[in-house]
Amino acid sequence: MLSGVIPREATDLLAILVMGIVAVEASLATIGPPVFGSRLWLSLLVVPPTVALSSVSTTTRRTKEELALFAYGGSSWQILLRYFFRGAICALIAFSPILLQGFLTTSSIPELFLQVLALLVVGGLFYSLPSLRRIRSSSFVENYKS
Repeated sequence: MLSGVIPREATDLLAILVMGIVAVEASLATIGPPVFGSRLWLSLLVVPPTVALSSVSTTTRRTKEELALFAYGGSSWQILLRYFFRGAICALIAFSPILLQGFLTTSSIPELFLQVLALLVVGGLFYSLPSLRRIRSSSFVENYKS
């Protein structure tokens, strides 16, 4: 189940690149102390559509992979958990410049922890939602039966 957790597809790497560019730009553009939560709001605006697009873009390959996981006894929760972790890792890697800057410049560990937690949850949730839609669709069930 966890063998597919590490982002390795081209779409995942492009998503990390897009979010990483935004994160680097945001971390370099701050002059003076950042407004509380401004980086958090930036990540909440950028992460959901980027990881969702990355998750949707290779559906044919993923459907075959999901069918194989089901055929070998995997459950839908295992597949969702796998994609949740993949999305969370994509978001965490991409926004690591902001997190590192926040770690080095702020003494507020709870604020930094809140940003990491929000990135993990939002990245994982929006990456796994398209998979949930695929698994619950009637075409997936038809492919599984045949």
